[in-house]
Amino acid sequence: MFNLLIVDDDIPTAEVIHTSIKWNSIGIDEVYIAYDAENAKKLFAAHKIDIVISDIEMPQETGLDLLKWIRKEEIDCEVLLLTCHENFDYATYAISYEAAAYLTKPFNAEAMELNLQKIIAKLKTKISLKKASNLGVWMEKNQHHMKAEFWRIILEDSLLDNSMIQKEITDRHLDIDVTKKFCLIYTKLSNNEADMERYGKSVYEFIMEGFHSEILTDKIENEDVVKLHIEDALCFVTIREAGEKNEMEACCERLNETCKGYFVSTISCCISAPYAITELAAVKDKLNSLLDVNVNNYGKIFHESDVEFPRESAKQVLDLERILKGMERKDKAEILYYLKQVISELTICKKLNKHTLYILKQEIIQVVYAELLKHGIQATKLFYDELSRRMTDKAMDSTVDMIRWINYLLEKTFEYEEEVVKAVTLVDKINEYIAGHFSEDISRNEIAGQVYLTPEYMAKLYKKKTGKNLKDMINEYRIEKAKEYLKVGEKNISDIAEAVGFDNFSYFSTVFKKIVGVSPKEFKNI
Repeated sequence: MFNLLIVDDDIPTAEVIHTSIKWNSIGIDEVYIAYDAENAKKLFAAHKIDIVISDIEMPQETGLDLLKWIRKEEIDCEVLLLTCHENFDYATYAISYEAAAYLTKPFNAEAMELNLQKIIAKLKTKISLKKASNLGVWMEKNQHHMKAEFWRIILEDSLLDNSMIQKEITDRHLDIDVTKKFCLIYTKLSNNEADMERYGKSVYEFIMEGFHSEILTDKIENEDVVKLHIEDALCFVTIREAGEKNEMEACCERLNETCKGYFVSTISCCISAPYAITELAAVKDKLNSLLDVNVNNYGKIFHESDVEFPRESAKQVLDLERILKGMERKDKAEILYYLKQVISELTICKKLNKHTLYILKQEIIQVVYAELLKHGIQATKLFYDELSRRMTDKAMDSTVDMIRWINYLLEKTFEYEEEVVKAVTLVDKINEYIAGHFSEDISRNEIAGQVYLTPEYMAKLYKKKTGKNLKDMINEYRIEKAKEYLKVGEKNISDIAEAVGFDNFSYFSTVFKKIVGVSPKEFKNI
């Protein structure tokens, strides 16, 4: 058991931290509280402190000052810092003095507890190392570290032969039989951005690694799980001696259910057939590719033998004429029904993979963009918002994400087409933009971009609904504003011309007289 010290000048915050964590369950025996650095130092003199949770922003001496003092006094403890601000200088300072963690307020009990579990695991490891000063004893006591690193080497190097592998085993004093066959369980984690933001990337990965080891290998200390970062994805490869397929599948089911209790991440698991140890690097690459191309198994548990790589490249997936007719009728339900039929048929024929999903996506974009162009709508601008970009990027993660993206695409397309047909709201939007930017150098292209239409179609539509050319409307609005300024009489005429968007005084006077019937000077003197 370990002792912990909370240091925070804000008494309510200190009390919330004290009462929010189940200290005994994570291995903390005693919890002390100090409301400034001076009293914290007195508690260090009176008690053995293993972990400190300290606020940074405190009067007199800050949490960083306390951290510096702890290191100067060579006190062996871990420090977790709290701050209200994400300050790079603070983070740099904390790292330089070996702070164990750096969390921003407001206080989050779950995030802090996960960080404390990580710190306590680190302390236990340090204690084990201190007890084993002899290198040979250290290796014996920490074989899980040696074995995990061994498996990483095996998975990364496909050129190792049995004699080379046996030497690695002997040097590390491992109990591994190279004549046996092994299975890999390859897990890929998706949709984990929210989890990593909530708990922190390192804590999230630490907990996930622990779940894999405990559930898939029945070992608290990890020695058979290798963490991988493949492009943007977080993956784990678990190595097991060949066993019953059903038993391994059941373990994966338990892993999935356990993770659902803590995280929102999606886990996809692929279980390999038994292989010789020299084949594992190639098998790892194969399983990664199977998870990547067979999108129908996204979020599922499956065996290597259940899927295969696509044998042929599809050139066209959809009946584009059918989609186009559905677009013309604005029949979203019929289009989605047809798409689900296509995906079901591809699945049955074992042709649903990353390649066919990519073609399907491109064909949908082609049809939707063509439909929008008929109405003079600029599709690239209509779908440039953050939500549209995020859904487009995720569309190929799974069939569910693909259908969700297409539904969103059709819904937004039909809604905006309806808005264009009504046109009144578009005219209002154009007029509002002119009113907000009349003093700037606004052009037809710029206004068209604001309403997602091509400049030509927008100008034609505007004249049809208002009876005015867009340029004339802009000038009329500017002249009305100029008349208001002239009546007030606080600015000279040249300044007014510039304030309403005319960079040429002569042109301003010409337009003013054309619209009002008198010159700006004559109007001012009326």
